Amino acid sequence: MRSQSCSSVTGAIAPAGLILHSDTLPGLHDPAFASTASHMQRLWAVLALVLAIVLALPFLLVDVPPVLDYPNHLARLFVLAHPDDPVLSQMYAPNWRVLPNLGMDVIGVALLRFTDVHVGGRILLALSLFAPLFGVIAYHRAVFGRLSLWPLAAGIIAYDGVFLLGFMNFQLSLGLALGGAAGWVALRRRGWLPAIAWGAIAAAAAFLCHIFGLLFFAVLIGAGEADRLWRLRRSPGLARELVVVACALGITLSPAVLLYGLCPLGEGGLQLGAWIGPPKLWRIMTPFLTTSAELTVITTVAVLSVLILVRRQIVVAPGMPLALAALFVAFVAAPWSALGGTFIDMRFAAMCGLLLFAGLQPVVSGRKAALVGIVLAGLTLIRTVDIASAWIDHRVDLAELRAAIAHVQPGARVIAAHGHEQPVSSRRERILPGFRYVDSHMAALLVIERRAFWPLMFAHPSQQPVAVRPSFARLAQPLAEPAAWRWLQPDTPSADVLPLARYLAGWRSHFDAVLLLDPPLPEQPVAGLTPLYLGSYIQLFRVGQGGTGTTAVQKPEPAPRTASPS
Repeated sequence: MRSQSCSSVTGAIAPAGLILHSDTLPGLHDPAFASTASHMQRLWAVLALVLAIVLALPFLLVDVPPVLDYPNHLARLFVLAHPDDPVLSQMYAPNWRVLPNLGMDVIGVALLRFTDVHVGGRILLALSLFAPLFGVIAYHRAVFGRLSLWPLAAGIIAYDGVFLLGFMNFQLSLGLALGGAAGWVALRRRGWLPAIAWGAIAAAAAFLCHIFGLLFFAVLIGAGEADRLWRLRRSPGLARELVVVACALGITLSPAVLLYGLCPLGEGGLQLGAWIGPPKLWRIMTPFLTTSAELTVITTVAVLSVLILVRRQIVVAPGMPLALAALFVAFVAAPWSALGGTFIDMRFAAMCGLLLFAGLQPVVSGRKAALVGIVLAGLTLIRTVDIASAWIDHRVDLAELRAAIAHVQPGARVIAAHGHEQPVSSRRERILPGFRYVDSHMAALLVIERRAFWPLMFAHPSQQPVAVRPSFARLAQPLAEPAAWRWLQPDTPSADVLPLARYLAGWRSHFDAVLLLDPPLPEQPVAGLTPLYLGSYIQLFRVGQGGTGTTAVQKPEPAPRTASPS
């Protein structure tokens, strides 16, 4: 690999991201050169359009994709977009203030006010998919000075681990961080003032989407400036330049730091969780993670093999080795949770994956370029088809869920429970390999489609701009997971379980129904629950003999695998 300043990277674009340097060409104004450059621009536009269409196709196959946190986020956005709903307004209230997770909420509330909830929701989810890709293209264009085919190869990691976990605001913040860093690189050539002005806006925008987006932006611009200072290490004016850079970066990031001080997240410290070592061996593959463990490993090996194959022909963006090293160290050192967020190490791994396409430029041609293009394009298509297949299968689960919750009346209070505490299902659309079920928040459809109360909706005061009304607050636990079915055996769970589901204290007198996902086999009945719907995947029970929020019992016919979305 070789590092090269962004101002010296010039030339035309050729297949597989090839950059032909100007000293190898007859002249930049030669008609043949102009024709080649124009041809490559058209090729880039066509391939970019094809990639966008391929990646967008799965969103047309199911109205609620099996992305872990997505239904929960959508429920919150639905509540915020309908603040005067006569039922939901008795349970929740908007609570707008400075928070580091507002990006999708602001966009989503505006969108859901004039679109169908599931159409608007998929638009938002698609935005979270494409935002990092747009950022990769913008940053690569800024640091290398030309459009290239290489950043389009980032489509291979579009459906990655953090997307499938449903970290929508985080995904949006990555795109803003890369786009903000691209603007910094471009404006920095004009002087400090425009770069600082742009950077301050970009830093604040990234923070308001996710605090780790701000961190990513700071790493990118900081590494770039550190690289420039390293090149000036023998200059007599180095000390002065160090002071100037430190002051410029401080001013650039100061608005975001001020916002952090004003938000509730800044009141509780770092809130570090436990460091978990061995799982990191799997989590380092987060950029390549998909619903198939085998395809995850194949993609990881293929991308790394491509980079090794072309290692001597890779141009590295300024500061990129430092940025990758810093993010990798952060990945290794990161605990399980911090600042109220989880899967912290996976987030750093995702950033590293994006930089492999944003900050590197293979300069290859001929058969090697064709091989690279075929391998990466083929894997991108295979991974997208695999996701599409899983999402089609998910329609059966959705149909059964909707048939079950049809028995829930508006205003009912419903517990969601999972039949198994650890992922055991053979249905890949329900599990992210090595992590957890991705159907854990499907019960959020109770809020959207039945106007019912569900205790796990994302409504944490330090993270989301919505509050639970006082009469329901003691029944809510926004950052918890669905209860295990066995926890419902006693009227109140044991002391070791109660912190995980505090809303289960005296649950029989507070809730109207229990929605069970993936029932255990053999069946383990819970006393005092009356079955209302008994499906193979979803079951619904009325609490006690009365209850005001449910209706009659039903046992469904087996659903066909090709059921259409409701």
